[in-house]
Amino acid sequence: MFGVAAPTFGVTAPMNYTYAELAGMIDHALLHPALTDAEMRAGCELARNYAVASVCIKPCAVALAVECLRETAVAVGTVVGFPHGGSATEIKRLETAQACRDGATEIDVVINIGKALGGDWPYVEAELHAITEETHRHGALLKVIFETDFLTEDAAKIRLCGICDRIGADFVKTSTGFGFVRQRDGQYRYTGATAHDVALLRAHTSSRVRIKASGGVRDLDGLIAMRELGASRCGTSATLQILAEYRRREAAGSPEKTPAVSVLPPAADGY
Repeated sequence: MFGVAAPTFGVTAPMNYTYAELAGMIDHALLHPALTDAEMRAGCELARNYAVASVCIKPCAVALAVECLRETAVAVGTVVGFPHGGSATEIKRLETAQACRDGATEIDVVINIGKALGGDWPYVEAELHAITEETHRHGALLKVIFETDFLTEDAAKIRLCGICDRIGADFVKTSTGFGFVRQRDGQYRYTGATAHDVALLRAHTSSRVRIKASGGVRDLDGLIAMRELGASRCGTSATLQILAEYRRREAAGSPEKTPAVSVLPPAADGY
């Protein structure tokens, strides 16, 4: 099993990483259904200015993102079968092909959650194999979203890790950020990426497969904690909040947490 103790969230992490290392983990999420084209353009500009790894944008806006991020190192990613994973395999394959033709170089696909929960692993593997082939045919990277708020049993996550290794997926990913689960009080809540799940995924995939933590990572210490556990990428809409905090601590010359500054409205989604 993975040999790094899980960090305690809410505790200030030491500044052992450069700005480029941490910004280079972030897939800036632009996935909320209410985002307008103007807001997505502004999100791409933020990604450009903060030099993050990528934007993960709604499929209809891939071409917009490609235009906004031309001549930058920021990759354009999008989602397939999002957020529930229930589309037919051929629809997911066609979504993937269209996104790649529009200029996406990273694809985040949601597994068929119901098939996984029902134990139909041949279906899950065949579908992911088809999406991997289509993605790689276009020279893009594939990230497989487990949706750990629904897929709660470790045995199922471990089995998916093995499938993703076999089919050649480039990343395994915890969550969509939209995996709201109905609670006993009738309210819907999500958890998103946890230290347990990130460590589990790292422990049960080969070194070739990278880990993406998504959902609920909304501050610098959470990002650092995920890196310590083995995550290479983190999906979040709190990019400004996270990286502004890095700059504040850097300017103060101290790893200690500085007073919180509100730079984003409360998240309307799991990112």
